[in-house]
Amino acid sequence: MTVGPSGCDAIPGRFAYVHLLQWATDTTIAGNSTTTRIVLFEEQRWRADDASGRVIRSRYPTGQQPTDDSTYYPGELDGPIGPIAAEPAALNAHIDATQPRFLGPTAVIRGVASLLGWRSPHQAARTTILTVLRDTPGITYHASVTDRAGRTGIGVSATSDAIRFLLILNPTTGELLAYERAALAPPPGSDRTGPLVDDYHLFLVHTRANSSSNS
Repeated sequence: MTVGPSGCDAIPGRFAYVHLLQWATDTTIAGNSTTTRIVLFEEQRWRADDASGRVIRSRYPTGQQPTDDSTYYPGELDGPIGPIAAEPAALNAHIDATQPRFLGPTAVIRGVASLLGWRSPHQAARTTILTVLRDTPGITYHASVTDRAGRTGIGVSATSDAIRFLLILNPTTGELLAYERAALAPPPGSDRTGPLVDDYHLFLVHTRANSSSNS
């Protein structure tokens, strides 16, 4: 299994740079009932192989929550040290460090989303990611899925306890376009009446940068 080159493969830089939008649930509990709404966040992430970096996070509408700009020193960011592994056994170890594999195929989907949410892997690593996904029992392939930016990709998903986890990947380069967590049934006491996408990451940019400045 191979994937094609990406425009950022030849870009040098100490930091992986990821720009994304996130739609997440904001739940209010009152007595025996819960009310759920969706809020939008924008994040810019810089991550070096030593787990240092920077995150700028904004919420829309801003309200009483200003933009947060945080700097992280070596070892402070979560996840394994170093780039994404380009060999299946090592990549599986990285996934297990993020989401234990004994939790089943949903852990693989969530682990890949966690790794790719902070890194810009080169072509060999992206090929390894697709190989691991292909070889994981219980993962479903979707030939055509459209993300919230209107881009069409391939989907891979896994479901457990009425929660579906979905990755949307660029069909040519293997890059992550979007990650979706969907609750397929409302919890007891909820104001919901059907399925809800309660966490959605839309990845606008994966590249590399020499510094963590956004200027």
